[in-house]
Amino acid sequence: MRLLRSAWPRELAAAVSAAARAATGRKEDVLAAVQLANGRWVAGTRAAVYLPSDSADADRRVGWEQIERANWDSEASVLHIYETTDFGTPLRATELKVEDPGRFGQLLRERVDASIVVQRHVPLAGKRGVRIVGRRNPAATDTEVTWNIVLDKGLEPSQPGVVDAAEAALREVRDEFGA
Repeated sequence: MRLLRSAWPRELAAAVSAAARAATGRKEDVLAAVQLANGRWVAGTRAAVYLPSDSADADRRVGWEQIERANWDSEASVLHIYETTDFGTPLRATELKVEDPGRFGQLLRERVDASIVVQRHVPLAGKRGVRIVGRRNPAATDTEVTWNIVLDKGLEPSQPGVVDAAEAALREVRDEFGA
């Protein structure tokens, strides 16, 4: 997918560039961005998404491989972005109030999908089980795969045997893919 570039506010490009240099030592160009209802911006590059932080003058850089999923609530005009977390802890959720995610939403979908190297569902209790997901940043394909375990609804880490079974499923999938 090729996204047409438009002129971004200088402040946005400068903020993304500064955050990228601080995190990686390299410059990153904005591929798509959208202005939030509060006037702030979110932006996406080849390697990361830049989300608002608690500080009014800084953005938070999140690699695409760290985004579990995103969804758009058109009735509320809210884009929800969920970041991966350690197994057994709730996903980090960011709500972005925007009129329309437009090209930024397209980039978000494309880059998150591109980060998935392997995805496998392993049943643990009937049809319920775990989804083992191996991700890699699509802009750095020579990096290690990061692995996440996502439990199906109805399964909790506190249930007896669930954690052990999920970790065994992870080992099995990693062994299968040599990672």
